[in-house]
Amino acid sequence: MRNRLVVVALIALVTAVAGVLRSRRPQLAPPVPEPPRIGYSRNGAAPSTVSV
Repeated sequence: MRNRLVVVALIALVTAVAGVLRSRRPQLAPPVPEPPRIGYSRNGAAPSTVSV
């Protein structure tokens, strides 16, 4: 009788641990900022052309 209780308790513990591990989601890395595009200014305006 006592052995059955120990086995049931161990199965419940293993099931609970497996459920917790399965529910954990891996943390995503923060997004990397895009490098500046060549030919555009940093404030988003169109590139200035030199008029003579």
